[in-house]
Amino acid sequence: MEAALYAKLIISSLVMIVAGWLFQDQADRYSGKIARLFQRALTIVVILAMIVCAGSVIAVIWINN
Repeated sequence: MEAALYAKLIISSLVMIVAGWLFQDQADRYSGKIARLFQRALTIVVILAMIVCAGSVIAVIWINN
């Protein structure tokens, strides 16, 4: 049961990493206050998604051992 929850967390965090990276790539094309705001916000989203993904992988390994 818990492994399925962690699998969903891993998949959703990977999707957020890819989406944030693609959106940030689009924001890099513009130079303005709003574009910089989006770049900073998307950087935070990508970092948080990486932390969630790493934590979920560690939790799955912890449960299976």
